[in-house]
Amino acid sequence: MNFADRSALDYLVSHQLRAWPAHLRLLESSFQDRSETVLDVSEQLAAAILQLAPTNTGGLMAMCEDYRYMCEEIFMPEEIHFRRHGSYRLASFAEANAACYANPVLMSRYMNGLLLSNVMWSNHANAFAFFCNEFLPHLPPGAQHLEIGPGHGLLLYFAANCPQVASITGWDISPTSVDKTRIALQTLGAPLQPSLVLQDMFIASQPEPDAGFDSLVMSEILEHLEDPVTALRSAARAVKPGGLVYINVPANSPAPDHIFLFKGLAHVESLVREAGLAVIESRAYPMSGTSLQRAEKHKLTVTCVLIAQLPPADTTVA
Repeated sequence: MNFADRSALDYLVSHQLRAWPAHLRLLESSFQDRSETVLDVSEQLAAAILQLAPTNTGGLMAMCEDYRYMCEEIFMPEEIHFRRHGSYRLASFAEANAACYANPVLMSRYMNGLLLSNVMWSNHANAFAFFCNEFLPHLPPGAQHLEIGPGHGLLLYFAANCPQVASITGWDISPTSVDKTRIALQTLGAPLQPSLVLQDMFIASQPEPDAGFDSLVMSEILEHLEDPVTALRSAARAVKPGGLVYINVPANSPAPDHIFLFKGLAHVESLVREAGLAVIESRAYPMSGTSLQRAEKHKLTVTCVLIAQLPPADTTVA
């Protein structure tokens, strides 16, 4: 793999291959078809991850080992179950909490692995580039920006660096997650001071007509919930009429904390419309090493990203 002048990307990938040499073939397939614009975003992501690595126990190599652990020990058993049964193993938030969220050691390794997947997996890399290159530039000047479940904080960080964004807010129900997001944004030197709030989106108050947020991000959130339509409706109450929403959900993507099975981009679009939003733009990115046609035929993982819009005041979506 030749990353030319993308030094952070080269450094990160070389360390991942030191931790997992047998991963070379998948990484080659992951990077071979990325456009220059996507590679540019991957370079920025890699640089941010390298800044965050010293804050993790064991540093970068430990994160790379966590990525391998996630792929082999966390995801593989779920993939085997999905292939055999055509369904996710768990069906409720309570089950996912018991199996995953209540295990701090597993969650730490899981979150590190997911952080690196934004660079290592082509579908995640393309989705992140779509957010940076397609969603953020469409925001109005002075945008008040909200992300629900910001996790590692990188989407908020890139939003903070967007010229149109005047403020960034993150909502989460976990104090630990809020602290992790705050530390990440401080470490990265986000140019905007974030407002990080313990907030349950299901009880978010209805904003006044001239209040609320101009943009909302729900990235890899809805698949963790039993009723994504109700969740999206609830979250959208915090957004102004006509505001924009970025949605990222994986289809046919078994994981120990995924409970709602999205079956493809058309399924995602139908549920977004059911929640009362208009779909402005959407893309489907298949997992590394396969085509979209093959992924759809064999029910392989596809990352679905959408830009949706709330209806203007006093209107409804057909």
